Amino acid sequence: MKNWKLRLIIGFFSLITIFIYITFFYSISTGKRVGNLTKLSLKGRILKTWEGTLSEGYGDKLTTQFSISDEKLAHELYEHEGREVVIFYEEHLSGWPRDTHYNVIKWHPMVKDETSKNNMDNKLQNQSQSALEALKIVSHEMQLGLFCSLLGTLVTDQELYKKVKTKVQEQNPYLFEKMKLCNYPSINPTQLPASVPTP
Repeated sequence: MKNWKLRLIIGFFSLITIFIYITFFYSISTGKRVGNLTKLSLKGRILKTWEGTLSEGYGDKLTTQFSISDEKLAHELYEHEGREVVIFYEEHLSGWPRDTHYNVIKWHPMVKDETSKNNMDNKLQNQSQSALEALKIVSHEMQLGLFCSLLGTLVTDQELYKKVKTKVQEQNPYLFEKMKLCNYPSINPTQLPASVPTP
């Protein structure tokens, strides 16, 4: 009989303990918010709690109410009132004795995102490299155009053209390959159009 009563009492207090833990201490979600810390105050008639407001933009829907249990954390945040901060919170089923269900567990000042800055720097660097590559291509095309123009002046003198072509083939195979891009074949001067003077 005594064992039954003891078990009942233990079971009852166990259920109460589980209920209190789930309701007040168990975190049902975690997250973070970024915004301007517009208000932070210590309030309460009997049990004092730190309550704050974070403005994430314009309008009531972009305002977050939160609480802070940690006294040290609250004092740190208090010094940043009016500034942009990032808060990390845990949501509980009940906020009591706090005013809200959101309890801030850590925070840091909002600093310009270094990753974004680095990405922007990389983007600018890539654009600069692309511009340099484009200039190289244009420069290469211009050089090739001048080279081909020079060859074009030699085409009218087939003997000179053949000598230059043979010399280039012997001395500079790379340049000889470039000559093929100019499309100046060996032709008979009699086959040249009337606008091109023959030697």
